[in-house]
Amino acid sequence: MTLIIRDIKDGEIVSEPGAFRMSMAWYHSQEVCPGPSISSTGIRKAALESPHAFWKTWSGNPDRYPEKEPGDSLVLGRAAHSLILGDEVFEDHFIFVPEDAPRRPTSTQIKAFERDGKWSDAAKDGAAFWDAFDKKADGRLLLSSEQMVKITYMAENLAANPLAVEVLKSDMIEVSLIWQDEATGLWLKSRPDCIPSNAHDFGDLKTFSPKSKDLRLSVQRSITDFGYAMQMALAVMGSEQVFGTTAENCALVFIQTTEPYDVIPVILDVDTLYWARCLIRDGLNKVAHGLATGDWPGAGQHILRYEYPPTMLHRFEEMQRSGELPNL
Repeated sequence: MTLIIRDIKDGEIVSEPGAFRMSMAWYHSQEVCPGPSISSTGIRKAALESPHAFWKTWSGNPDRYPEKEPGDSLVLGRAAHSLILGDEVFEDHFIFVPEDAPRRPTSTQIKAFERDGKWSDAAKDGAAFWDAFDKKADGRLLLSSEQMVKITYMAENLAANPLAVEVLKSDMIEVSLIWQDEATGLWLKSRPDCIPSNAHDFGDLKTFSPKSKDLRLSVQRSITDFGYAMQMALAVMGSEQVFGTTAENCALVFIQTTEPYDVIPVILDVDTLYWARCLIRDGLNKVAHGLATGDWPGAGQHILRYEYPPTMLHRFEEMQRSGELPNL
């Protein structure tokens, strides 16, 4: 099967379903489609958090919250994607300070330069280096030397894991799938990391910082907490609309961002992808309702009822029987 991929320049509108190569910035913009568009991130916010959480961060809302500067973990994740998968030209988007970089000129040396019009012998090498570095760094994300070391270890460990390499083997990296949802009229966007030439398997690279010593449990929690199954299910839906074929397998490769930088491949089962589709439909319905009515309820729309979890109730009963808790 031959998959047709079109190249789209910034400013060019996508008005029919298809697979496209475009910049990340244009993919995320609202101008890329003739109507409101939404990607996996927005759908997950609406379904898993609240319609309010979606609306206040959606690029189609002129009164959304101001966009935050990317945090260290996000920068590290993006840089790892770029270096490992080649989804962005690394040197075009990132820059790092080498360990042997000279010191920046001190405030005293800068004042002397401003007074005399030339750098002192002690400051001139550092001034030349940092002047060139700052010009090159303009518009790029800055990585520390420590982050570069981490990314190098992560890449080495991934390359040493045959299962992970197989999952991320792809003829097409970061191809954007765009189509219109028949039920809501919303334009949907999916950008899986890896699509093979047969479009039957999808792979995605994730970075994670484990919250416990059990790394495999931490990976499973990450999939649940961040709705990664929904992200992959949306890619499958896109393949069905754009390529006319469904995915046989969806897999994620997790790379730990702390020592020992372990690599854990994960296959999503069929039932998981089914329920993920249900959650996607729920999210799209909530977004469509909000756009039609202006109603964007938050998570506190209804009073939350709290109950002790079953494990604690069982423990309380045991404590009562043993006399550690009073029996009322």
